[in-house]
Amino acid sequence: MMNSKPKQSVKERFASLGKPYFAFLRMDTCILAIIFLLSIFVNTFILKASGSLNTALIYNMVSYGSQPLFMVGAVFAVRKLSPRHSQRIGFIFFALLFLFIIAAGERAATDFFLVPALLRSAGAGFYYVTYSFQIIEYTTDDNRDAASGISGTIASIIELVLPLVSGLFLSAFAGSFAGYRIFFGFLLGLTALAFVFSLFLVPLKTVIDPLDRRTHLGDALRGLFSGSTGRSILFMTFFKGVRSGAMAFFVEILIFNAIKDEAIVGVNSTIGKVAAILGALLYGIIVTPRRRAKSVAIASASIIGVAALLFFRSDWLFLIIFSAFNSGLNIFITDPELMLYFTVIESIDALRGKAGEVHTVNEVFLALGEVAGIGLTLLASRFFPGNSAAATAAIIILTGSQFFCAILISKITRKIGGD
Repeated sequence: MMNSKPKQSVKERFASLGKPYFAFLRMDTCILAIIFLLSIFVNTFILKASGSLNTALIYNMVSYGSQPLFMVGAVFAVRKLSPRHSQRIGFIFFALLFLFIIAAGERAATDFFLVPALLRSAGAGFYYVTYSFQIIEYTTDDNRDAASGISGTIASIIELVLPLVSGLFLSAFAGSFAGYRIFFGFLLGLTALAFVFSLFLVPLKTVIDPLDRRTHLGDALRGLFSGSTGRSILFMTFFKGVRSGAMAFFVEILIFNAIKDEAIVGVNSTIGKVAAILGALLYGIIVTPRRRAKSVAIASASIIGVAALLFFRSDWLFLIIFSAFNSGLNIFITDPELMLYFTVIESIDALRGKAGEVHTVNEVFLALGEVAGIGLTLLASRFFPGNSAAATAAIIILTGSQFFCAILISKITRKIGGD
């Protein structure tokens, strides 16, 4: 039997995070803001230009579904060049995304909407392969949940302001693409800032061998599938994707469809971020490795309970109330899964030093889940267009899938001897 690790106080967990982590946090916050704003306003952009909810759903399905393909390319870039070079290629793809939309205008949301989907996917794919090495380098299992609480709090504060300002700004340009052109220009500037911050990161020293130029995708596959812990992680990731893909944007789409006003979407995001800040603060204090499964189960059950009320009332005001509740509890569902995933990479000998490859394999299962979740939502939209009960049922089913994650988290935690 493994001895339990000495427990750290809340103060000790936060104090153990050092300067390398906070340098990384600056850069990552820029990308979090970019991806968050895209998840909201690229959808309102598509809905306004095309008038089609299905187009927005297909955009997201292609974007999430193609990301693992770009991550395979990112793995080669990490090994043949360096993690830093691979990440900066991701910044280039994000820059190309915003330049394309600025140049193509509304046709980027109608005739060529798959191009932004693929460029977003490429940017995220190349960024997050290197991210998977960085989060392991700059944190430990003992302080990783605390780090998640800090990053969630800071990102939420930024996201509290930007969506509201963006929504009000875009609403002032009703009927004109000029507002969106300026908006995507702003995101281009954020990408440049993230690139500058990346220049000041502490080099990776322990998680990757700079002399190892060989890709390890085959080794990662064998390492994950050879044991029950690795297989459980992949199944957990699939079920995580079922909810995370569609719920990242679906409620905002429902609100925009109900009122057709970016300002209201921005207000909704601001309210949601207030709830998310409170949630992130509580998460960093309350959740420890041994509480991760309970965190997911309790938060999922609570969201389902509130979502059920949408069967009786589904106007935009009540959707905003539900969105805030969902935002506040979201971190209690997503982060236990993510933190345990990184812990498993460290605990399985066959996976050590192969974080990028493991993350790529894991991303395939995440994308399969995301495509399944968005596909379910798309089917509900096609067969029951404008039906609020169908949309509510989809939300409940997507969130209910997280009980499988809670079961798997409990199983994996017992298996690796986590506290």
